[in-house]
Amino acid sequence: MNRASPAVADRILVMAAALFRRKGYAAATTRELAELLNIQKATLYHHIGAKEDLLHGICRESLGDITRRVEQAAADVGGPERLEAMIEAHVESALEFRDLHSVMLFELRSLTGDRLTDVMGLRDTYERVLQDAVEHDQSRGLLRTDLSARRLTLALLNSLNWTIFWYDPAGDMSPREVARFLSSVFLDGAASPGARQARAARP
Repeated sequence: MNRASPAVADRILVMAAALFRRKGYAAATTRELAELLNIQKATLYHHIGAKEDLLHGICRESLGDITRRVEQAAADVGGPERLEAMIEAHVESALEFRDLHSVMLFELRSLTGDRLTDVMGLRDTYERVLQDAVEHDQSRGLLRTDLSARRLTLALLNSLNWTIFWYDPAGDMSPREVARFLSSVFLDGAASPGARQARAARP
């Protein structure tokens, strides 16, 4: 994607993500993508190197956006509300860019070689950000320590990632309300007794 301007590259990735989510990466073709973009296939290849470059770019953009937002939330908010803010940041990114995140989750393993290694590294980095937050709250007595930090992190990630598949924008919950719902489900179950009482007493 390095031959395309940022605006063109963004448009190509957005359209490619929508196509890959609808048809699946293996079944989608660059000819179909060119038609969606209303350009010639040869013109598309002027901007991209190969179809796999598109998937690589989608996965990098997905993980990059979600990591940036969650790290910013962690930096902006302290105390018991820190993990809640991180959960909200994840949900906001996931629901704003549903196609990107869906393709990353389902098609990541279609990548090969260095591209797969690169994206797996980004995924591991993001998981580490969340796990660090979980471990931090365990050390402060906010989360239960009888539960593995790794398993708590994976359980949290699973609930956050699947939001993009069940959330209905026309439904009765806003993205922020979804985030608060997921925070409540996770933190009420994983919180230490003292932290649970403190959460219940909050206005």
